[in-house]
Amino acid sequence: MSAFPRTDWIRLAALREGGAEEKQRVLGELFVRYREPVLAYLRGRGARNEQAEDLVQDFFLHAIQHGLFEKADAARGRFRNLLLTALQHYAAKAHRAEHAQLRRPAGGFAGGDVADLPEAVLPADHATPERAFLRGWAVTLVRRVLAALKAEYAGPDRRAHVEIFHRLMIAPVLEGSAAPAQRDLARQLGLTEKEVANRLVTARRAYQRLLRAEIATYARSEAEIDEEVRELFQHLSQP
Repeated sequence: MSAFPRTDWIRLAALREGGAEEKQRVLGELFVRYREPVLAYLRGRGARNEQAEDLVQDFFLHAIQHGLFEKADAARGRFRNLLLTALQHYAAKAHRAEHAQLRRPAGGFAGGDVADLPEAVLPADHATPERAFLRGWAVTLVRRVLAALKAEYAGPDRRAHVEIFHRLMIAPVLEGSAAPAQRDLARQLGLTEKEVANRLVTARRAYQRLLRAEIATYARSEAEIDEEVRELFQHLSQP
């Protein structure tokens, strides 16, 4: 079996071959995984608040009804690029929200209102919708891996690792906050500066490992993982 199972593509295979219950589960997973990038794109095109949430629900239903995900082919490139292309076509053809007959599945997909979208995912005023989508993908991935790091370092003797890593490495990128001086952070956490530095190195290595493991669920080689990591930080560096 390949070391690179390409989880997104396995999900799509389940859409083609699975029963109704499995298809619903997979669609829910895809919605949760890509909701924020799609919302960021739609916000970048001018949709606001509940309108954007309605449109993202409608987009996923449009994709389901036309079998867009089932037609995907791993040989043709990354799933997020396929998703973005489908989203561009959908948005180009969509009526204005106030005139559209927006459809929702029974109970809706999982997800909150667009007002809950993290500020880091919302597009900057000068960003294109496509850049907003890709930054949304990057931010969502970073947050997902950070959650994995928190779970792995949940013990009381390791929680400081995550706090240090988040405040020094993650928050400045995603939240725009200034990274505190390690001296100040050490004092706040009751540690020495050397202990803060050592914990930062350990947490950063663990995060990099978890990030590569997450990307390996859809990448096809170590080289592609390297490329994905480069693209990730490229998109995070853009406003």
